[in-house]
This record gives sequence, C-alpha cells and structure tokens, in this order.
Amino acid sequence: MPQAANLTPPSRLKAITYGCLISLLLLLSAIAELWTSYQTSMQQGYTQARMESLLFAEWMRQDFREVELLQNMVAEQLEEKDFQLHQDNGDRTALESRLVRAMRGVPQAYDMVLVDSNCQLVLSFKVSPGFDARERSYCKAMLSPSKEDRFVSERFRGASGDLVVMATQRVRGVDGRIVGLLGTVIRTSHFQQLIDRTLIGGHYDVMAFADTRLQLLARQPLLSPMPLTPIDDANARAMLQRGESEASYEYTSLLDDRTRLHSIRKVDRLPLVVSVGVDKSTLLAPWRSKVWLMLGGWLLCSLLLAIGVRRYLRNAELTDALATRSVAIDHAAVAIIIANGKGQIEYVNPAFVQMTGYSSKEVCGVRKLDELLLGEHPQFKSELQHSIMSGDTWRGELSSHNRDGKLYFETISVAPVMSGEGRLLRMVAIKHDVSDAKKLQADLIRLANTDELTGLYNRRQFMQRCTEEIARGQRWERPLSLAMLDLDHFKLLNDRYGHAFGDEVLRTFANCCQSSVRIEDVCGRLGGEEFAILLPDTDRYTATQIMERVRHAVAELQLANPQGGEPVQFTVSIGISELYPGDATATPMMARADASLYLAKQEGRNQVRAG
Repeated sequence: MPQAANLTPPSRLKAITYGCLISLLLLLSAIAELWTSYQTSMQQGYTQARMESLLFAEWMRQDFREVELLQNMVAEQLEEKDFQLHQDNGDRTALESRLVRAMRGVPQAYDMVLVDSNCQLVLSFKVSPGFDARERSYCKAMLSPSKEDRFVSERFRGASGDLVVMATQRVRGVDGRIVGLLGTVIRTSHFQQLIDRTLIGGHYDVMAFADTRLQLLARQPLLSPMPLTPIDDANARAMLQRGESEASYEYTSLLDDRTRLHSIRKVDRLPLVVSVGVDKSTLLAPWRSKVWLMLGGWLLCSLLLAIGVRRYLRNAELTDALATRSVAIDHAAVAIIIANGKGQIEYVNPAFVQMTGYSSKEVCGVRKLDELLLGEHPQFKSELQHSIMSGDTWRGELSSHNRDGKLYFETISVAPVMSGEGRLLRMVAIKHDVSDAKKLQADLIRLANTDELTGLYNRRQFMQRCTEEIARGQRWERPLSLAMLDLDHFKLLNDRYGHAFGDEVLRTFANCCQSSVRIEDVCGRLGGEEFAILLPDTDRYTATQIMERVRHAVAELQLANPQGGEPVQFTVSIGISELYPGDATATPMMARADASLYLAKQEGRNQVRAG
C-alpha cells in the first residue's frame, strides 16, 4: 500500500472515527456486492427457468401441431361410411392402411381412433371396436354445443392400461352434421422421453408437463409411481384462474420438499402447462460461500484496521494502518483497485492481476483509474467523475479485453473515500467477472434456435424463417421454393451400424447440404432423418437444379465402416414445391413438397421430384 501520511487526523477521536468509517465502508461495499450478487443469482435462476419453460412449451406445441396437421390430412379423406361399426373387410383394411401410413411421420401418435356420433369406438389399433366412450371427456366434448371442433383431453388411463391424453377433431359430413370423432392418442411416456432427452434435470432441477387440472404427464426427476392426484400448487392454479399465460414464483414442492424458483407457462392454444424449477439451494451455494468469504474478509479487515488505528494512536502514522488493510484485500475473490484523490492508481490486488493479466508494476503509478476501467468505453468517464465528486458510488456493466486480447464481461463498482471536510482522499474500485452468466444466456438462445446434433435450424426456427420468407415473397411477388429431404433407408443404417454412426451420418449429411446450397438458402432439421431447405427468390426449375447438386454431393459421400470393410454410402430423396399465390403459411408448401418426396421414394429413391 502507498504512503498516506496526509490522512493524519488532528485528534484521537478523529483517528478512531476514520477507522470506523473505513470499516463501515468495507461492510457496506460487501453488503452491496452480496445483495447485487444475490439478485443476479436469483435473476439468472428465473431467467434459466423461463427460457427452458418457453423452449419446452414450444416443443410441446409443435408436437400437437404435427398431430393437428396429421388429423387435417386424415379427416379430408374420411367418408361417412368409415364411421360405421360394421363394414366391408376390404374397405376397413384400406382405411387402416391409410391411417398407418399417415402415422409414420408422427412418432408421438401412439394410436388413431374413430368414434361414431353415438360414442361407440369404430376403429383403433390398440382397443377392440365397440368400446362405449360416452363417459370419456373427448366424447362429451364432441356432443357438447361448443363450436370448437378440436379438443385435447385431460390425462386418463386408456382401455389398454396406458396413461394417455387424446387430441380429437370432429368430422363433419357434407351437410355440416357431426358424423364422428377422429382422435390421436399420445402416451404420457412420450412427454417423459422428451424431458429425459434434455440436458436439464437430475437431483437439483425439476421439469414437469401437466394439463390445466395440474395432473402430471411427465416429470424429472421421475416419480414412481406417478401421482394420480393433481399437484397442490396454489400459484399455478391462481395463474390459470386469472387467465395468464405464464408466472414465475418460489415454491416448495410437497413431492420432494425442495424449494425451487419456478417458471410455469401455459402452452399456446392447448390445455397444457409446462413447469421448470431451479433448485434454490443449489443455485445459491456459490453465493453462500461468497457470503462467508466476504464476512471473514471484512472481519479480518476490521481487525487489521483496529490494529492499524491502535498503532497510529501510538506513533501518529496512518501508513501502517493502511498497510494492514492490504492483507485482507489481497485475499479478496474480486479484483480491487485503489487510487488516490487525483485518480492515480496506487494498488491492485492479486485477483486483479489474475483477471486482467496486467501486473501491479504495469498499472500502479502509471495508469489512471478512469483510463484503466473505461479505456474501451470513454462515454462513461464524465458520469464516473460526476458520481465520485458527488460522493456517490458509480456502478456499470461493461465488456473489456485482458492483456492477451480475450474478451470478458464485468460489473464495476467505484466508491469514493472522503475526508471530514468533503475532500476526495481515495477511490476504491471492485471488478467482478460475469462472463459465465453471459455465456449461459447465449447458450440458451442457441439451444432454442438450433438443432443440437447438426447445428442447423431446428423445426421452430425453420418454420419462423418460412413465415418470414413467404410474407416477403407474397408482398413483392418473388418466387420461393421449398425442398423436403429424407435420407434413404436411414433406419437400416441405424440398425446395422448403431445410433452413434447414425448421428455421424446426420451430421455429415447436414454439412453436405449446407456446403452445396447458396449462402441465402436456409437449411433446417425437422426431426429424425427429415430435413428441409428453403430457397428464396428461386423458382421450381432452379430449385430442381440446386437439389440435383445436393443429391449428387450426398451420393458421393463415403463414411468409414465402423465394422470394417467397404466404406458406407447413402442417398437422399428430395421433393420440391413452389410458393403459390394463395399460400399464407408454410403448411401447403410442405404438404406439396412431402407429396413429391413420397413420389420420389415410390419411383426408386435417390431422386428429385418437383410438384
């Protein structure tokens, strides 16, 4: 620590007063830092919970959207005679074949059922026909006077013994009369698998799907057996009663007696809710360690300050007292900088050296405090000077580079030390690295927009880009093409060489697609081995040429055989559709492209077909 003889007070009382003020300043600084750190930790916990609940709500919405598209396609092909319990075996076989083909692209569809207008089960792949469904909520919904033709049931135990929910759609005849009900059964185990595939969970976090009656569909950590009664969560019930779509709150679960920061979100247009909870005890564990460390540092600092004042009262030298303070500051976990009243840096602690890469010799007596802290952000210098001269603490959140040029993010607090006459004696700056929190935020955004395996856009983000490009194309009357891509015989590759090799195939295929198209083209993974490419300002003819280039590039790929022997090759089938004047969403384009893809596969695969 530098000499500070100018701080010598004229009396014993003044020396003791200065000592108490310095100790109080350290305590207030510690309290302010701890409070800020606590608020930041809690906010990070709520932010993490909100981002993850939003992500999973979107995934669930997409799952039911896929079911809705499936039902729309099937319902258009259904006739009134299909809802007759007794019909020709050939007609029934043909109907069942159509439903099986339709369900193949929707893995969450466990069963499809047809129920006639009298609530008698006509067709199911899991339950025998003739089942009386009059007591089921979906059948009551069909018979109700509601104008809404779609309904999602609460959780119930199906006739097959599984816990399921059912998404249903009324089917009307040409005269508008209800002729029956088309239902898609989704097992709750599907939602459990969705949760289990995530990186979140384990002992400290909880994630749950439930219906609006708060009956659990899935949960992590998994409860065995799953509770059959609704969750007793007053905050969630209050949110649903108020008609709100989301809420964040602290809640102690009666299931495992753990307190968590919860974010609960109602899935858009569905009677379902998603809840994500971050364990409060685990979240605040680093903060509690920091409390004990800073409390110990403050006690040590106060003790050393008292010794310093005692020595000063003994020999009238404040320098010794200031020297004792540096011992405590040297052990602080945050970077601390002390400058004199003119702004010249006099001291930096080891944490500063570790954080910035600059040694004490490079800054002490050489650099000024405002230049060191705000060299990359000079716009804040006047604000800092005004706060210090007013006797206030200045705080900011900035980005900086260390000596090696590495970027990091930090929070800065600068507090003045004033004399009894109001003269600026010292400035104390505290730098806290918050790069990890910024990285967490960026990772959450990336996770919400991209497919983890391939790095391409995920279904949600790809559909968003489709919506944007369709709106642009319709407004400016520009062509737009969409290609649906499906790897040929991918299941055989998975079964023969293992899922790890299958993942490598998907990554290699995604990289090949990305490198074979234009920079303005948008590539996305819709799920499994299904991919899509959006081609802006491109007609069907040009899109066919580009996709032929992709097809040839894929056919030339060779992967090392994990079992030895000849390299493994694979092919892709591609279907193309072009934007029509009446298309308002991506659904018609995807349907036409899917139909062309189906034709390409029927004609032998490894082909491009445009519809």
